[in-house]
Amino acid sequence: MPSTARVPLFDFDGTLVDSDAALTAPFHALGIDPARVPLGLPLGDACERVGISVRAYLELYDATTVEPFDGVPELLAACRRWGLASNKARTSGRQELERLVWAPEVALFSDDFGGQEKALGPLLAAMHLSAEQVVFVGDTAHDRACAAAAAVPFALAGWNARAHAAAEPGDLVLHAPADLLALL
Repeated sequence: MPSTARVPLFDFDGTLVDSDAALTAPFHALGIDPARVPLGLPLGDACERVGISVRAYLELYDATTVEPFDGVPELLAACRRWGLASNKARTSGRQELERLVWAPEVALFSDDFGGQEKALGPLLAAMHLSAEQVVFVGDTAHDRACAAAAAVPFALAGWNARAHAAAEPGDLVLHAPADLLALL
């Protein structure tokens, strides 16, 4: 990566916050094996896959159980600018950002992508940045593909132990949130 300063863009669930239990709890409560629903999908796709409504899921989703990974609040405090692209529903995503007192320059959620997979193009445009000026940090193969589609460098949030299963040869794996600061 070039030595010019970069702006970090982040996935939300599994990257900034440890949300796996909160994300799978509604499926459990509705009698659905969460293993049938890969983490990282847009909520509408995940619910459709198992035959439930987004509304039924959201009625059971408890954002108050979601906490940041160790070191993430300090990382975000050290970032002058940062953006967020998430497959999470906008309502719950905004509530979580507010509860955590985090204020990305721009935060786009599944609703902003028409219920489709997140994309970095709209985030780059909203922040007036090019692909060369950013790095996208995520925890899944979906996130890697999102970065590749926009020709954005990708870093794997290795502070989430689950993310290591998504690692591919050549991935830049960050072991702690502070590791990202060296790239910025």
